Amino acid sequence: MGQTRIRVRSIIKLAALLLSSAIGNGFPSVPAATPPPEGTRLSPRLLRLLEGAGADQPVPVVVITQAPLLDSEEADARAAGAQLHRRFGKLAGYAAHVPAGSLRRLASLQGVLGVSYDSEVSGANDLNYLTVGADLVDREFSGSASGLNGSGVTIAVVDSGVAAHPDLGSRLLTEVEIVGHEKGFADPYGHGTHVAGIIAGDGAASSDSKSFRKLNGIAPKARIVSVRVLDGNGGGRVSDVLAGIDWVLTHRDEYGIRILNLSLGHPVEEASAKDPLCRAVEAAWKAGILVVAAAGNAGAEGYASIHSPGNDATILTVGASNNYQSSSRSDDILTTYSSRGPTPLDHVVKPDLVAPGNRTLSLRAEGSALDEAYPSLRVKQGLFRDDPASADQDSLYFQMSGSSMAAGVVSGMAALMIQADPSLTPDTIKARLMKSAEKRLTYDLFSEGAGFADLHAAMAETGTIQGVALSPKVGRTDAGLVVDETGAGWLDSPTYGPAAIYGADPLRGTGGVCADSEIWSAAASEDSATDVSGHSVIWGGGRKSSTDASGASSLGADSVIWGGGRKSSTDTSVGADSVIWGGGRKSSTDTSVSADSVIWGGGRKDSSSTLVSADSVIWGGGRKSTTDSTLTGDNTPANLDSDALAP
Repeated sequence: MGQTRIRVRSIIKLAALLLSSAIGNGFPSVPAATPPPEGTRLSPRLLRLLEGAGADQPVPVVVITQAPLLDSEEADARAAGAQLHRRFGKLAGYAAHVPAGSLRRLASLQGVLGVSYDSEVSGANDLNYLTVGADLVDREFSGSASGLNGSGVTIAVVDSGVAAHPDLGSRLLTEVEIVGHEKGFADPYGHGTHVAGIIAGDGAASSDSKSFRKLNGIAPKARIVSVRVLDGNGGGRVSDVLAGIDWVLTHRDEYGIRILNLSLGHPVEEASAKDPLCRAVEAAWKAGILVVAAAGNAGAEGYASIHSPGNDATILTVGASNNYQSSSRSDDILTTYSSRGPTPLDHVVKPDLVAPGNRTLSLRAEGSALDEAYPSLRVKQGLFRDDPASADQDSLYFQMSGSSMAAGVVSGMAALMIQADPSLTPDTIKARLMKSAEKRLTYDLFSEGAGFADLHAAMAETGTIQGVALSPKVGRTDAGLVVDETGAGWLDSPTYGPAAIYGADPLRGTGGVCADSEIWSAAASEDSATDVSGHSVIWGGGRKSSTDASGASSLGADSVIWGGGRKSSTDTSVGADSVIWGGGRKSSTDTSVSADSVIWGGGRKDSSSTLVSADSVIWGGGRKSTTDSTLTGDNTPANLDSDALAP
């Protein structure tokens, strides 16, 4: 069985900040007293794989069980051909490789609730601090300039690791290595460090006597636990993420973990009740941990593009807004790449709200894959220091965009709310953030959710939620869409109603969603790719290929630039998620990135080249077919308008 390596900085033990809810023994239980019928236990992706795979082809799977695995049940699984490589503790289930021909037998075993493909995973500041009102909260709710700053609150960042950085200092408590074996605090990829800085960077590296701007995070005194589930290429599997969440549940008390940030996800393949990642985040939520997840960067695909686990109705899902690098929220707009609801299959209203995520300045992990691949994204010292001699030198900061960054902003906001009132439950925090968000009636509820995050207004909210603040579902009728509040009883309360949460006429502007038959087709949703992609891309993903016999669905990044692509009714390719800033395009004979091209993506490096291929998407998941080097339609730089290139 795989071992998780844990490194702990020598520090004073922390007092646990706990809620009264108890931790369950596994994934949230299902209503049925017995496992579902055998025919429904294999995920749609595995059923498709069985149509073309050889009987002996090994398949990576995650198996959800009714309770933590017994030794006798493990023996039964091995007898069915499964090679187990990870058993979960707090989460009931295990990860294994099993021959394709043995999948049905494995699914039929006693106690098995479901078997899913173990999908590949890769990872989806000062102005943000002002935009969401953290400066106002710092002063108004404390009466001093040193007021609310996240002190005493711990956030677990489940990502690619967090590198040591002056802006985190001793508040970086421990590193848990689900993947990797580096010594000390490390982030070979460079994504988790950036997210952690958005949450809790204190601006130490931009605070000397010559600095005129301090690049701090939202909660600059909060503590960070790094749970590394992505490798040096930004890759991993759902089972790695599950192991990370399992560790957080096990060590919640030890570190006082109150918030779990997940700036990663995968396209939805199955209903959230069967999705292993969704079930895991629900277990964390029920344990009193606020789970903040990125919505995804697939907005160019249109509606119903929310990724898992952001599709789960229980947790807090965040989309990305563009603050135009100003401290005022009045000029903020929704980004084109932010994923939109309703969620596939379940039709839940998501995202829950949006927060700044565009061109975000945060911590740089020196020497990481992203840092080396995109040196033009390193922030120059002249941006925050008055020193002509060093103005063009690289600083310890880096720029990225995406719903990953937006999720970090909201995690920081929640840390300040918890510091102000440690008794707050995850459901009350979610409800207050949604009600207080600034409604922009020019957007619909599937695009902005409850609106643009406003911490100052959230701190003024006093309502509480006694049950669960489930995001509502939406139904399609002959008369149009209706908000189905079944299971979301909190919306019936005097304080929280649909109009209070989503603004006047909550279903405004949703006629196109209602008319889109693909959104309401379960078959169409189940055909989506399921490679997990992190959400700081940057702009997401590129062109989807057909699923091959191995069950893998690849994404290519030739669909360039600022979300300008469109999807035709006869083409399964998705355009415009893997933004190239600067306009360089790849030629059919060259796999290098041209000097003026900054790809918000990246991905895998060709084994025969030291250059990063321009068509491989870091956050889109997978490689583009070697025979496809085209740029499609209005994705090309020549067809971009001036608004698309605005900061």
